[in-house]
Amino acid sequence: MIEKKINDILMEVAFMDEVLPNADLKDDLGIDSLRIIELIIALEDEFEITLLENDLNPDKIRVVKDLYDLISKYTED
Repeated sequence: MIEKKINDILMEVAFMDEVLPNADLKDDLGIDSLRIIELIIALEDEFEITLLENDLNPDKIRVVKDLYDLISKYTED
């Protein structure tokens, strides 16, 4: 469920028809510095969370699966 929601957001932000878990956010999806802000806002709104700045390190979030893992951490009960 989380993965589908994240994929839907990524497809909208990146103007893509499909998003794969191993897709590189920058190289494959073209998520630049402006789109990453749009992505963060959309994720925070969708999942009703506030992402911490230290979790948004580009070295930690390179591929789509990294986003799955990050959002899962925030949405666990």
